[in-house]
Amino acid sequence: MTTYTAQQFGRTVRDDFNNRRSRNNVFEHASLRASAGLALESRALGHPDFERLAIGERATAPMVAVFLDLSKFTRRTFWDDQDETVDLAHAVLTGFIEVVTRFGGHPLGLRGDGLFAGFSPGDRAFTATMALSASAFALNAVRNEVNPWLDQRGFERIQARAGLDYGDITFVRTGSRTSSEVNPLGFAANFAAKCEKTADSWEIVVGEGLRNLLPNEVSHFSNHKFSPKRYTRGDEVRRYYFYDYKWEATVAHLSGVTEQLHGHPTSQISAR
Repeated sequence: MTTYTAQQFGRTVRDDFNNRRSRNNVFEHASLRASAGLALESRALGHPDFERLAIGERATAPMVAVFLDLSKFTRRTFWDDQDETVDLAHAVLTGFIEVVTRFGGHPLGLRGDGLFAGFSPGDRAFTATMALSASAFALNAVRNEVNPWLDQRGFERIQARAGLDYGDITFVRTGSRTSSEVNPLGFAANFAAKCEKTADSWEIVVGEGLRNLLPNEVSHFSNHKFSPKRYTRGDEVRRYYFYDYKWEATVAHLSGVTEQLHGHPTSQISAR
């Protein structure tokens, strides 16, 4: 793997946005291809280890679940041109997909204006570091590469945030023989989504499942103001803690971190 820079991320987003804005030409070209009997390629997001699950079949594996999201984007969809807004959101999501892939993760699916991704052990602490580094990289690149470009175009800036947690994720193919999808389910995925919704713009919030993988990184985490989350069933109360991740310090070390990816099988997974 080669080092991926924030400048390359910015170029990915700009190129994707410009291509989408020129999509009338793309559609015309696609129509010509279709009329010539040529099929367009289609590649769904997901984890390659679980693409061949049969209907109702499942497999469970430990994983770092990640949600990367454009925050406060609903307001933009209210005010701005629909097509332009959609093109911008999905240009950034294209960048998010590239980041996750470059850092050894798997883009599992798009969720509106956010990306759901999974990073799977290998070494759990290293995998957690890669997932956090990917999230930090993405927020930094949006803030320092994409937003100055939006300024130049006279567009409103965008904002981003992330939520992560670690635990068992169950992949199950749901649907019928003709229409189905592999759906990742589990507490870690659900809580990572809650962390993302709890995070303010430019924040990364993580659950204790991930935090516990990095016991020596005390300086990078602080208790979140709304922590812990309390779950009750009958008379039983359980607490689950979540933390702010101080990601700015990580950005300065990303070049060294990404070098560790050479020969490190972070995407290998053992389903059980």
